[in-house]
Amino acid sequence: MLFLALFLYLVSSFFGIYNLITSKFHRFLANGFMGLALICYFIYFALRYLDQNTFPFGDIYGFFSLLGNLLVLAFILLSYKYSKLLYFSYMVAFIGFLSTLFALPSSPSPYKSTLYGLHLLSASLSYLFAFLGGMSSSLKLLIERRLKTHTLFQAYVPLNSLITAERLFTNLTFLGFTITLVFGSFWTRSQFGKHWIDDPKLLITLLLWIYYAILSHLNLLKKLKPKRFSEGVMIGTLLSIINLLFVRHSI
Repeated sequence: MLFLALFLYLVSSFFGIYNLITSKFHRFLANGFMGLALICYFIYFALRYLDQNTFPFGDIYGFFSLLGNLLVLAFILLSYKYSKLLYFSYMVAFIGFLSTLFALPSSPSPYKSTLYGLHLLSASLSYLFAFLGGMSSSLKLLIERRLKTHTLFQAYVPLNSLITAERLFTNLTFLGFTITLVFGSFWTRSQFGKHWIDDPKLLITLLLWIYYAILSHLNLLKKLKPKRFSEGVMIGTLLSIINLLFVRHSI
């Protein structure tokens, strides 16, 4: 099933490139194959879960695999509302292909705990929302600059949609990190007998939660200028990526 997902992602990427060059294929064809690849991936995910009775991915490879495929899912959902995003379908399909490759060397979770699985799943969604928030803010600032110079690119996304998206994804990131910490606390209590352990990644996640709490509430109270808020969202995305890529669990 996983190899079928890899094949379908490559087919989707091919159609995305061909459509970008010639515009002869239906614009949703690449998304169709991408959706089939995503279904195959999550069937593989579910089968491994049922077979192992635990979260199927317990290392960084599996985490990146899940995160990349969640990004593909978000892209498919957004592209049906904003069809201009389909210009980037070839790129997202290839990201899905690379992410699915990460599942091949991944190891199952050593902890047979539903709480641990929910902790990892909510963490994956938190990083996804942080990434999408940063992308929304980056595009917003870029489009605002282009509007001032009266030069826009072809894959134009409405500015109001980007403003809504950066606020939504920032709030979802805050909510996601909240749930991540809650599930993490319950899991460490059941696994180690205490609600908090001295783990670098958990500590940085707590700091990220505080950062997004301040950022989202300052925006809610209108204490930040729109440009400063966008810059804050981009900084949060950078900090989240650093935590994701360079900070490791000590357990």
